[in-house]
Amino acid sequence: MKIELTSEAFTDEAFELIIELMRYFIESRHDWVVAPEQLGHVNAYFRQYAPKKAQAYALMAEKGMVSQAWAGSTASPSRTVRISGESLSDHVSDLGRPARFVVENQEGDRAFILALAYVFGTDEIVKAWTKNWLEFVQGGGSGEVPKVVKTEGEAFRRVKRVAFLLDSDRLTPEEPSRHQGALARLAELGVTGHILRFREAENYLPNGVLAAVRASQPELTAKIDCLKALSVEQRGYFDFKNGFWDRRLECARVPEVQAELFHSLPDRVRVGLRHGFGEGLTLILEQEAKAGKLKRSDFDALGPDVCEELQSLLALVRDII
Repeated sequence: MKIELTSEAFTDEAFELIIELMRYFIESRHDWVVAPEQLGHVNAYFRQYAPKKAQAYALMAEKGMVSQAWAGSTASPSRTVRISGESLSDHVSDLGRPARFVVENQEGDRAFILALAYVFGTDEIVKAWTKNWLEFVQGGGSGEVPKVVKTEGEAFRRVKRVAFLLDSDRLTPEEPSRHQGALARLAELGVTGHILRFREAENYLPNGVLAAVRASQPELTAKIDCLKALSVEQRGYFDFKNGFWDRRLECARVPEVQAELFHSLPDRVRVGLRHGFGEGLTLILEQEAKAGKLKRSDFDALGPDVCEELQSLLALVRDII
C-alpha cells in the first residue's frame, strides 16, 4: 500500500511507531509517499530522534517523493492510506498484519491467483505471499465465504485489508450469480470482492495447461481435441472437473439447464468430455505459469475481455497488500 504520513504525526511520543513504519518501507512492504514540502520537517525529526539512521531515512523520503512525482496522474495499483498522529497506532497495527484474501478453496484458489500473478507480471503478489504479507484464507463453501470475510474485516481497526473471490457457479452466460447479493452487502462494510464471470477458476485454464494433466496420453489428447470443439461460451460454463457425467444415470448427459447452450455439441464431443479433467487443475496452472510456459496470449484465446477480468482480479489483491 502507499502510505502518506502527515507532518504532525512526527512527534516524540510516536517515535517507536514511526520507526516501525520505516521498517515496513525498508522492506518494501509498503511504499512511502512524501510531499516535497515535508522533506525538511522529516529530516529534522530524524536528525533529532534517530541521528544514526537520519541519512538513510532522508534518502528514503526523497525516494518516496521522486517515485510519487514519476507516478504523476496515472492510476495507482494500490490505495493510498493517509496517516495522522491520531490514527498512527491503529494504522501501524493494520499495516503490520498480513492482508487477507478469502477464497472458497485455499489451495486451489491460491494456486490460481499466484499463477495469474506469474503470467501478468504482478511480482508484488508473489513476493507478499512468500513473505507472509498476504494470506489466503479458507472460506469453505460459497455460502460461508461472506461470514468469514466479515469476521476477517473486523480484525482491522482502520483499513480493512481484506478481499475475496467467489466462483460464479453459473451454468449459462445469462444466469445471474447467486452471490451478487453478498458482493453488495460486503461492499457496504468496506470489503471488495470479485465474482468470476465464467463458472469456476478451472474455466480459465488454457488448453496447453491441460496437456500437463497426468493421464494416458492418447486419451488426454483426444479429450483436449474434443474441448477445442467447444465455443467460447460453452467452454466458459463447462464442468472442467466432472465433465458431462450423470452419476445417477451413469452416462454422458448434458444437464437440462444447459441444453440450449450445448445443443450444437456433437455426440462424440459430449461422450469424449464425459469425465472431465479431474481435480487439482489450478495447481497444474500454477506449475506451468511458474515455469514460464504461459503468456497473456494464452488467456486472450479464452475469449474477449478475459485478460481484462483477470488483471482486474489481480488489482483487487494488490490493493490490500
